Amino acid sequence: MMYKPIAKFLTKNFTRIPLLWIDFNYKKYKKFGEKGSCLLDVHPILRKDKYIIDTMDELASYIKNNYDMNKII
Repeated sequence: MMYKPIAKFLTKNFTRIPLLWIDFNYKKYKKFGEKGSCLLDVHPILRKDKYIIDTMDELASYIKNNYDMNKII
């Protein structure tokens, strides 16, 4: 598989490897609103898994809809 050499290079000597993350861009949120204010990313091996992508998208939407983003910062 083509990811193995890249994964070994990027994770050399790591004891923890991020599988997924959601990043909130407060400046973009203040300037443009909710749309595009969250950046979602997953480990390259998991990128083609539609269930994981959909679940992360739902989670980001849930957080934006149910929490005051101004209080998170």
